[in-house]
Amino acid sequence: MRIDPRSEVEYRLRLCSKYLEKAEKFFRTSDYKESAEASQLSAENAAKAVIALKRLPSWSHDPSEELLEVAEELPEEERALARELAEIAHELAPEHGSPPTGGPLRGSLLGTSTTGQVAREGEEKRRGL
Repeated sequence: MRIDPRSEVEYRLRLCSKYLEKAEKFFRTSDYKESAEASQLSAENAAKAVIALKRLPSWSHDPSEELLEVAEELPEEERALARELAEIAHELAPEHGSPPTGGPLRGSLLGTSTTGQVAREGEEKRRGL
């Protein structure tokens, strides 16, 4: 089966937009865990849309390395934005399916979630793009 790159880009952009809408909705209602997860999926799909301009993106929830590789193939004026998006996707990747407490890898205990801070930082970065 052959995949049309334009279709893949359009599909990823639609996903990006839908997850971004969800992230904003959850953020407005202070549901930071859901906002952080939706922000992660929005950034992931934005990165994969750029990757799809040059090749089929992988299934990774952290496409930052792929995006950095593809960035070198982009016109000079678009490389900085691609690198910034790769940084955001990498920073948000741990939010994919993260437990509400932040989990043992973050050393968080029940009721001490860092997700609110992550959601606020994600919202600030999203507004910057």
